[in-house]
Amino acid sequence: MRRSHRAVVVTALAFAVSGAYHPVASAVGAALPVVGVVASGDDGNVPANTVDGDFGTRWSAEGEGVWIRYDLGSSQVVGSVSVAWHKGDTRRDTFDVQVSEDGSSWVTVVSRRTSSGSSLGLQDYDFADRAGRYVRIVGYGNTSNDWTSITEARINGRDADGGTCTYPSDVVDLTNWYVGLPIGEEESPTNVEQPELARFSVDPWFRATGDCAAVQFRAAVNGVTTSGSKYPRSELREMTDSGASKASWSSTSGVHTMVIDQAITALPAGQSVVVAGQIHDASDDVSVFRLEGSKLYVTNGDTSRYRLVTDDYVLGTRFQAKFEVSGGQIRAYYNGVLQTTISKSFSGGYFKAGVYTQANCSNSSPCSAGNYGEVRIYDLTVTHDDGDQGPAPGPGRVVNVATSSQLRSAFSAAQAGDRIVLADGEYTIGTMTGKNGTASQPITVVAANRGRAVVTDGQLEVANSSHVTFEGLKWTNSDTVKITSSNNVRLTRNHFRLTEDSSLKWVLIGGANSHHNRIDHNLFEEKHQLGNFITIDGSDTQQSQHDLIDHNHFRDIGPRAENEMEAIRVGWSEISRSSGFTVIESNLFENCDGDPEIISVKSNDNTVRYNTFRTSQGTLSHRHGNRGTFHGNFFLGGGKAGTGGIRVYGQDHRIYNNYFEGLTGTGYDAALQLDGGDVDTSGALSAHWRVYRATVVNNTFVNNVSNIEIGANYKLAPVDSVLADNVVTGGSGKLFNEIKAPVNLGYAGNIAWPTGSATVGVSKPTGAIRTVDPLLVREGSVYRIGPRSPAIDAGTGGHPFLTDDMDGQARAGGTDVGADELSSAAVTRGPLSATDVGPAAA
Repeated sequence: MRRSHRAVVVTALAFAVSGAYHPVASAVGAALPVVGVVASGDDGNVPANTVDGDFGTRWSAEGEGVWIRYDLGSSQVVGSVSVAWHKGDTRRDTFDVQVSEDGSSWVTVVSRRTSSGSSLGLQDYDFADRAGRYVRIVGYGNTSNDWTSITEARINGRDADGGTCTYPSDVVDLTNWYVGLPIGEEESPTNVEQPELARFSVDPWFRATGDCAAVQFRAAVNGVTTSGSKYPRSELREMTDSGASKASWSSTSGVHTMVIDQAITALPAGQSVVVAGQIHDASDDVSVFRLEGSKLYVTNGDTSRYRLVTDDYVLGTRFQAKFEVSGGQIRAYYNGVLQTTISKSFSGGYFKAGVYTQANCSNSSPCSAGNYGEVRIYDLTVTHDDGDQGPAPGPGRVVNVATSSQLRSAFSAAQAGDRIVLADGEYTIGTMTGKNGTASQPITVVAANRGRAVVTDGQLEVANSSHVTFEGLKWTNSDTVKITSSNNVRLTRNHFRLTEDSSLKWVLIGGANSHHNRIDHNLFEEKHQLGNFITIDGSDTQQSQHDLIDHNHFRDIGPRAENEMEAIRVGWSEISRSSGFTVIESNLFENCDGDPEIISVKSNDNTVRYNTFRTSQGTLSHRHGNRGTFHGNFFLGGGKAGTGGIRVYGQDHRIYNNYFEGLTGTGYDAALQLDGGDVDTSGALSAHWRVYRATVVNNTFVNNVSNIEIGANYKLAPVDSVLADNVVTGGSGKLFNEIKAPVNLGYAGNIAWPTGSATVGVSKPTGAIRTVDPLLVREGSVYRIGPRSPAIDAGTGGHPFLTDDMDGQARAGGTDVGADELSSAAVTRGPLSATDVGPAAA
């Protein structure tokens, strides 16, 4: 029997679930003024026609995923849209409605809706109230053709007869929960159960937010605690039977899922830790989402830092946390991406949601109600499937194949939960279109013996599909693996050594609405023609989003080409103003010599971290786009000619905790190149955009031919950037080389130690650059600061994102200069070797 209970708030959800209950009003709100309208394209029927008040004019565009965007001028609360469709009385259009604050990151508030097919007038499409400046209608054609045509559109404000709330239950379905609060008597805090919970609120500990968008949970450090805990909480506990009984389920029977759309909005002082979402068994927590400063972890029992999810969480950022329990395993997801699988057999299970503040008056000050942890929950879904009605989610059919014909048949008939197992042998592969697994029941294509099922011919394209995994195959064919307009597709533990006769991209993610795909634990080797190992594109306007590339081994690319032979390319110039949110982490690059850019980033809001680059010619380059984050990477040149580090263009980049040693490159290939631009803040998308506000802090440079260069190429020098708390040592050239004089470049707290013929390169006050031996000591394959180093506690600080060092050790107390923090804590990261990555890695 499938059971579920939902808590859905009065706002559109970034992770929509069908069947959501939300108490929004049905009356359409007042029309909001539109200050501008643009579209992905048109046939001469222009976007402005949809706001001219004339039902005889229209905007039209052909193709799946075309869009029209309305600019409200400033952030407004949007409650619905009204659309009149061309020929809307004879055909039905399929479409999405999306809302955005910045025009880059979009939330789908109406998904794959179909118009009535019976009216030429305005049709109202209501959704939960959502704040945003931009509203976009995305079209997928109609019942007659692939065109989307709109005659008039109206963007409406907050629903006319709704939007107020008195209790959390007005915005959240609390039927199967009770709340435990940080008030009442010590060791006997207040618990409120149904039916009282339906009309209960206590400010500020448990209340609806003023805009009815979320439920606020707050627990102060001086709050009362239960007898079994020393910390206060404001937290929901899962119940059943309309709140009459406590939930109690087993990890080995059925499938139990909780999804929380939430934001952590406050941390207590001193002990800045909260728990936001738990699995409990009969006696203790089993796994939780735990935020420590800016680091979000999934725990495993008493191992509080079992899996680092992100190390740069910003308070107030909404994210989706998901636990799925079945078959004696816990699967934890962050924003739809699987983070870890934990084997646990337990009974008496239940979920908890809210805030559990991991601080009290003994470890946090001040001891007052104003010192607290806080979480806001926007959406909460719990489902249980115990198998009484129909098959429960979990392992599906096992389909054994031994021939290419059988493989094609298995693709054609694939359904959620299928495990298609390839016997040893050679295969011609084909397409998989419109096949959708689920998070708990993916479609898996796997080699019976890793590396012995070999794809020798054909082309794999996974199109318009989701939750499909390809595992353990060897690929020697000569065609691109394509992931097109799909999500949650995974390539894991494969060996790619494709046959190349000419230019060839090996893996390509593209198409409209691609997102949350993962490429991990693969070996890519021996590429000698143009094209990339991995290319992430998208539609004509938007890069695929939230893709993850991790724990892969890339090696042996060459000989050097002028362009188009990167190991990884993310985005491209024409979509470089879109945001990708791609994460490239924990990969090893060896002898990747094919292109001046080993990794080329060409879009906004991407992260490259914890990777190791060994004897690879070229650089990690942020070629187009803004707000890139590069941290915790190791660049080890070994004295090989042309080896480089990081090169950037664009605005608002963060570069920290990186280690550079033995690099020989100069100019484009310097250890760090804050380059000049050939355009300022506007111009051709393919140009080199001027650097603004780059933050370069706490990096270590050791014995590179050219360490830090400013403006080596192009005419426009960097503006308003920061070089702080870096350690730079070397025996030749200028350690800091301002080839073009930067505009307002701030130096602070750096240590420079020139030896041999080297010079500091710039004349700065002692507070900006100290010329002193940092007393580095060799430990393994890198240099770290020694116990008497002048770098200890000498950092200027002031960078809240800097919470640990290159080794994963916390930066406690005064921050040390450079990428290393002197610490006795366990080293959790470092330079990677072949045993750490690829198909055989743990």
